[in-house]
Amino acid sequence: MAAIPHLDMAGAASPAGLRRFAAGMAAAYRDVGFAYVAGHGIPEGVVGALFDASRRFHAQPRAAKHAIAINRHHRGYIASGTATDRASSVEAATRPNLSESFIKLTDPPPGRDAWPLDGPNRWPDLPGFREAVAAFEAAAEPVARRLVQAMAVGLGADPARLLTLFDPPTAWLRLLRYPPRPADAPAGQYGSAPHTDFGCLTLLAQDDAGGLEVRTADGAWIAAPPVEGALLVNTGDLVPVWSGGRWRSTPHRVVNPRAHERYSIAYFYDPGPDAVIAPLDGAADPAPVRFGDRVMAQLDATYAYRQTGAAETPVPSETGPGQAPASPG
Repeated sequence: MAAIPHLDMAGAASPAGLRRFAAGMAAAYRDVGFAYVAGHGIPEGVVGALFDASRRFHAQPRAAKHAIAINRHHRGYIASGTATDRASSVEAATRPNLSESFIKLTDPPPGRDAWPLDGPNRWPDLPGFREAVAAFEAAAEPVARRLVQAMAVGLGADPARLLTLFDPPTAWLRLLRYPPRPADAPAGQYGSAPHTDFGCLTLLAQDDAGGLEVRTADGAWIAAPPVEGALLVNTGDLVPVWSGGRWRSTPHRVVNPRAHERYSIAYFYDPGPDAVIAPLDGAADPAPVRFGDRVMAQLDATYAYRQTGAAETPVPSETGPGQAPASPG
């Protein structure tokens, strides 16, 4: 049974350190698709402040959260019971995910031709919330960019060429809450059903509640608990395309803990919507596609608000049952 590798990127700013770290990435993402990454440099206080902001957000009355319900630009509050992983290639999902989340996207650059997800973010009226989000994003973006650079080195590709696809990036920040699993929960009920992430990289911080599981190459599901000081970083579906199948996009899922709620912070770092996804070695791709088109197909298949045409999700009663969503992702 494979274990999730541990990497340290503390020295990756130097050319020699970058090569060493890239070699570790190559082994980890070829064999497992997940790695614990320490030495990333995101201050512990910044992560802690965002967890605090997330808990305050999710502790609000339902009406307050639904006041910024997700819109057609895929920004705002995603209610429980409104996302089903129908597009998953891992397992046929039949039940909505048992989780709720707040999602924020990068602002579009000036002059970009309109993309359907370009639009204003939706913010709660909570003191310090926007500041906590901004501080985390400011710390996480250079880490993600360094990881992309190391990925290119590990694949024997030109880092500058790969990084141009991220100028600017599509970055998604998602603050997730998973309620305790009900005693009478039916089979096939997940906090996040088995899936792979559709983008490039996911940087995850999680509390100690547990519940995240990763599928190994032999089909076994193993726990992926938090490691102090490290982010859990996984590669998404773009990476097997870029690598010619050498690196993995690994299935994972969340099984809600029975006795505790679970909180996680997911930062998804992806190319711009106009980036054409094709092998980095120049091999012909029979069906090259723009990243933005991949995103829209995934969201259209997953989220109830896109299937119904509703601009926002309806507000349930304060005493109504909870249910929930998946990654942006």
